[in-house]
Amino acid sequence: MRIALVSSWYRDVSGGSGTAVFYQAFVGGLKQRGYDIDVISPKFTSEGYVEVTLERFLFNTELRTDPRIQAADVVIGFDYDGYGLDPVHNPPLICSAHAVFADVLNWETDPVRTMVQAQAYFDQVAMEKSRIVTIGSQYAKDRIVALYGIAPEKVQVIHHGMLDAPWMKYIDAEPRVPNDHPVILSVGKMYPRKRTNILLRAIALLRDKYPTVELRVAGDGLEEDRLRQLSSDLHLDGNVTWLGYVGDDRQMAREWRQADIFAHSSSQETFGYVYLEAMRLGKPIVAARAGAAPEVLGDAGLLAEAENPEAMANALDTMLGSPSLQAAYSAKAVKRAQLYPHSKMVDGYVEVIERVVRQAPRRNYQWQPVESAAD
Repeated sequence: MRIALVSSWYRDVSGGSGTAVFYQAFVGGLKQRGYDIDVISPKFTSEGYVEVTLERFLFNTELRTDPRIQAADVVIGFDYDGYGLDPVHNPPLICSAHAVFADVLNWETDPVRTMVQAQAYFDQVAMEKSRIVTIGSQYAKDRIVALYGIAPEKVQVIHHGMLDAPWMKYIDAEPRVPNDHPVILSVGKMYPRKRTNILLRAIALLRDKYPTVELRVAGDGLEEDRLRQLSSDLHLDGNVTWLGYVGDDRQMAREWRQADIFAHSSSQETFGYVYLEAMRLGKPIVAARAGAAPEVLGDAGLLAEAENPEAMANALDTMLGSPSLQAAYSAKAVKRAQLYPHSKMVDGYVEVIERVVRQAPRRNYQWQPVESAAD
């Protein structure tokens, strides 16, 4: 079977965040199962978010003439990619949703907000044209149904699983050195919805009790300058280390290895690969009770009220003050990670792909609800 996989988002982990991590695991898994995959992706000439988004739209307008689309048995579009394809004269479309752009709007300001709103429109168009929509969590499915009006039976939840990131092979390359002060790690793209500002304010509240507490922030993004300014305004220069984008695998492994706690204050995650990374490594986790976090983490993380620095500070204080609690959550995390094997995710997508191709004529079909497997 030949699959045309359409992705206009960055496919490297450094540029694309969780969607790129999914891409690597997804493509690798399907190739292992023997599928022929034509990856159709643009070459970006811009860097800014607005400019890149416009390039993504342009790329999609040119898909209909791509011979790789016509040669495929099925098209899989990441997020809204493939929205311009005619469902009557093209292979069946599976929409692999990730961002759920309408769910992101709450945290954005212009000019980015306008671009996100436009992407939300095309999100809905792509989902309406697709035979089925896949998504990584029940939380995200519920948001798709509520925000886009997509029929629930058309949306299938397939929890993510991942292949080991390249840096993971170095996690045991050197021994962990006990820290002489509390170290909290934050990893992620600096988007407004990630709410790193809440985490910074929580660190400011903790400083009286833990004067030497250190928050190490790995990642870059749209909010970086604002967050650095907020850190300075809160007089956290001695408590926050800005790592930026960590491109060295050994350094990334070292950051994870040395962290006492992983903290994530995000208010919107459709799954949250970073939770899976933290669980795989047995890190005690403190996260906001929001988005897919409760669903993905279960009892493997200490959850704090979202958008609340005091609640985040209290949760971090609870974890920092109890080595036995850290050990308990570490054990829970390792156990919970076993629920998300890469093979299980690939099995789910293989079932969807085979079913869609089997049930939909190659050309000239009208959408009918695809009989869904249990979520």
